[in-house]
Amino acid sequence: MMTSPQLPMRPTASSVRWARAAGIVYVTGSVGFLAVFSWLAAAFGYPDVLDRSAAEVLPALLSLGGTGRLVWAVYAILPLLLIQASVGASEWLRDWDGRVPGAARLGLALQAVAAVAMTLGLARWSTANWILVESWGIADSAQRVVLAAVFDAVNSFFGNAIGEFVGELALYSGFVAFAGMLRNVTPVVQPAADIANLLLPLFLIVFGVVLVRLRLGAPSEAVP
Repeated sequence: MMTSPQLPMRPTASSVRWARAAGIVYVTGSVGFLAVFSWLAAAFGYPDVLDRSAAEVLPALLSLGGTGRLVWAVYAILPLLLIQASVGASEWLRDWDGRVPGAARLGLALQAVAAVAMTLGLARWSTANWILVESWGIADSAQRVVLAAVFDAVNSFFGNAIGEFVGELALYSGFVAFAGMLRNVTPVVQPAADIANLLLPLFLIVFGVVLVRLRLGAPSEAVP
């Protein structure tokens, strides 16, 4: 009877270092996300503010001042940490990828797509929307109609279509690939996989801690 390919005997010291570095980046990025999100929720009413009109949102955005614009810029950069973290995770998973060839590379590619898409979506607030903010205060009623239409178009394309749909779809798909492989290696990641669809930042923190705590373990048993 044919059996599935055996997993490698143990991860290498190099791959464990990659995993720990990835874990640190996942945890750091997630904590940064929670901090920025909390600030925007308190100062800007985010994300509920996204359901309001340009006439309400743009003046509120302007009231955040230079600090708010900087916070939005940091928020846009944070998803790019996914690329660095997923490189480390994929390097570790490469050692274990005997059962699902290519899954680590798939997870890396999906998280790279997610990072770029989410950055494009979030960057609109400190770039395109900020230009609209600066024009809103000096615009007449007719010009504000145009500015509101541009605001809606920018948010629909970069926010809803790129940032949310493409970004989040690729992000969750990437973690399905990573978490699915990790379940073949160690049961400790199972709680992280279970909460992935409930609270992503918490999942990233748990996932990162799992990677940071990896050790050169005992030889793995063959997969039947």
